[in-house]
Amino acid sequence: MLYFSGLKGKKVVTSEHIYLGKLIDVLFLGTETPVVTSLVIKKTNNESMYLAIEYVQHINNIITVHKEFTPQVFKENELSVGKSIMDRQIIDMKGSKVVRVNDVAIQDKLGKAWYIAGVDIGFRGILRWLYLEKATRPLYKITGLESRPHFLSWADFEPLELEKGNVQLKKDGDALEKLRPEDLADYLEQTNIRNVNKVVARLDEEYAADVIEDLNANFQSALFRRFTPERAAKLIELIDPEDAVDILLTLPKPKRKDILQVLPEKKQKKLISLLKISGTQIGHMITSDFIHIKSNASVSDAFSIIREKAENIEFTYYIYVLNDEDQLVGVVNISELFRQNPSTIISNFMQQDIVIVHVTTPLNIAIKRMLKYKIYALPVVDHNKQMIGILRFNDVAGDVLEEL
Repeated sequence: MLYFSGLKGKKVVTSEHIYLGKLIDVLFLGTETPVVTSLVIKKTNNESMYLAIEYVQHINNIITVHKEFTPQVFKENELSVGKSIMDRQIIDMKGSKVVRVNDVAIQDKLGKAWYIAGVDIGFRGILRWLYLEKATRPLYKITGLESRPHFLSWADFEPLELEKGNVQLKKDGDALEKLRPEDLADYLEQTNIRNVNKVVARLDEEYAADVIEDLNANFQSALFRRFTPERAAKLIELIDPEDAVDILLTLPKPKRKDILQVLPEKKQKKLISLLKISGTQIGHMITSDFIHIKSNASVSDAFSIIREKAENIEFTYYIYVLNDEDQLVGVVNISELFRQNPSTIISNFMQQDIVIVHVTTPLNIAIKRMLKYKIYALPVVDHNKQMIGILRFNDVAGDVLEEL
């Protein structure tokens, strides 16, 4: 058994001892039997080379490959261990909980095949990356702690592949429903709407409604745009009326009308009543004092804008990222700018899953979102996703105290 932590960084040479570079990643097929296809090697000129696994002859302190090899090209159906699995959150189907991957186990069958055997989610996986696993073994004997890796086989967890947007449901919804709704929601928010839709479709309606309530508003809106009016109405009935109103307000008026018409009369009247009064609470609290930047700008450009705006704007924790149509597409915490190279483009590291509100969002819902996501200011957007302003925590502090 090999671990990705032990492979990454190894030198790769030919059987004639010609240095090719260092291994930086492993590619595999995201199927029920996840066969390893290629090694990704970083050459001395910093370019990446893909080498088919069949060329590997043996692995010791270095990786030796056949002298007559042909570089491969990246294939669309290949996934990356480093990007698709490492450090990702996964669902432990047996333990019914969300855990983080600390290392990836690779079954080595030279001459036949390599495949992803599973993941290590225990502390040993972290120690392995720090080269401290052997050094700390005596501590396990002294303390009596479990010394084996906390290993999950490929069949025991639910892999959510983030790069390609694929999700493979090996089990039925019952296994997922053992998770707390908020845990599953946080897990799903790491991926795209197609994955969320696939998972929600497998869940019991009551549990699905609980999960949807805990999702980011962007996911909520995108889901209900995909649902038929009948499916949407069934879920809206199970969601807290105030949260349901906020979801309905993100939808186009025709879609909203179709959903309301399918609802039972009592529920329909309740929601219509809330919709009518929902637009008057936060309008006077919105401020236009915020910093924004285009998505193709650089970190250096961002600092220039901050310096320019510093005298005329109250301190803000965030910079809002707009596209060419002035639509909100991302947000950057100002502290994150200091960790980036000045030439780095903003779109390369901006946070795209944005927690937003509308002018018509009830104040208590806005407060709940600030508290849930620990956000100091919420962007306020219109139906075209264009920014109107921001709602700051300081401006709603009095109402927060009343909520507590």
